[in-house]
Amino acid sequence: AKSGREIPIDYNITPIKDEMGTPTGIVITFHDITKYKTMEGQLNQSISELRHQTQLLKTVFDSMYDGIVVLGLSGEILFTNPSMKQIFGAEPPDTLPSKWSETYGIFYPDKETRVPIDQILTHLSQGVAIRDQEFFIRNEEQPDGIHIKASAIPLLGENQEVIACVCVLRDILRAELEPSRPFDEIVGKSPNMRQMFTLMQRAAESDITVLISGESGTGKELVAHAIHANSHRKAGPFITVNCAAIPETLIESELFGHERGAFTGATTQRIGKFEQANRGTIFFDEIGDMELALQAKLLRVLQERQIQRVGGAANIRIDIRVLTATNQDLESAVEAGTFREDLFYRIEVFPIKVLPLKNRREDIPLLADHFLRKYAEKMKKSVKAISADALRLLMQYDFPGNVRELENAIERAVLLETTEQLQSSNLPPKILSTISSKPIFFFRDPTEIPLFQEVERQTLAHALKVMDNNITKAAQALNIDRSTLYRKLKLYQLVESD
Repeated sequence: AKSGREIPIDYNITPIKDEMGTPTGIVITFHDITKYKTMEGQLNQSISELRHQTQLLKTVFDSMYDGIVVLGLSGEILFTNPSMKQIFGAEPPDTLPSKWSETYGIFYPDKETRVPIDQILTHLSQGVAIRDQEFFIRNEEQPDGIHIKASAIPLLGENQEVIACVCVLRDILRAELEPSRPFDEIVGKSPNMRQMFTLMQRAAESDITVLISGESGTGKELVAHAIHANSHRKAGPFITVNCAAIPETLIESELFGHERGAFTGATTQRIGKFEQANRGTIFFDEIGDMELALQAKLLRVLQERQIQRVGGAANIRIDIRVLTATNQDLESAVEAGTFREDLFYRIEVFPIKVLPLKNRREDIPLLADHFLRKYAEKMKKSVKAISADALRLLMQYDFPGNVRELENAIERAVLLETTEQLQSSNLPPKILSTISSKPIFFFRDPTEIPLFQEVERQTLAHALKVMDNNITKAAQALNIDRSTLYRKLKLYQLVESD
């Protein structure tokens, strides 16, 4: 061009022939294709942007906690994200599209009613979304069903017709186990509890292996939940393995998963608890009940951070944090030969002990009030406080079942109560049978006799708390005059002096 810039052209060369067919020249035609080149560049840029957006969208889907699946209107699976594997414990289909029912199972809105996927898709094809519907999804591996909450949104084409749908699935049980559980959900203000909270906070700051010990019912699993929920892994899964509840014949498959055909009944491939806990926390409850043969395999996993599925040969890397709990004396179990010494030292890197309730009686009023409010709200009851007699009995009882037994006692009493104040008559008979002159100890060491004034002070503080600082109602609950209560509150500096 005269301007010196290059012009993209397309050209054709046509030969010129005489009457005898002999070439005598050529005709060259040129076409300016600048606009076509511009369009090609724009198209390439659009394709690049589309690829980037697709990759970005895939990254978002892959990082989501909920399962995402795109379904065609015939029930074929067009896309799934990794969380589907976490929910259903099965590898995604090797080739897409594949049928939903064959891959994941059948929908049941309740335990008996079966709903074909076609019926759900017919509903969606009419452009109507599904919002937070609960279903059970049953298959051969999960005959009792996986309890999920599902939402589905129709995808529209250029002509506004439904061409597919996006489904979002949440495993309800997994969601219940994994919500944030801050330390303030663990009730207690005794010195021992404050010390335990400090240890829990330190444990949450790293991936250190923790052994939580304590009697049954003391809340060891709640401690494990709280450590996970306050750690950098809180967005990841929290998987519980009850070593005492899973049959010995099944526990290896439950932990490590299995390949198809690994044993009779293994009709599909299935991931185990270790893989389910990847990038999260696995909690071994009652680890003292684990068989010796499995202890050796667990030790190897802790050392190597990789597993092999039952019937498989491939090593699978896992990124997990390990928490354990026991109500046994593992050191004695090591001496008796029922627990491996090397595994014991591997899991007892950071021990946390949860004391029995009888050794921290000063926490009983707080716990009782916590459970009272919980079950009064749940049962829609107007019970607002615990009577002085009922509290005295609770303080005298040793609670061999610990916090769990206290919670059950309060739940029962709230159900039976017909007034606004929980009466002692509604407590379980075994607590009522403790009526005696036995002193109420607020200290870990029963030989350290507490001052009467400290007991009275804590009782008054509790009454004031549960009555929302209403002195008149607190006096009525304690069955003393308002003026007497006010004088005592000033004496113990529980209210400001005039």
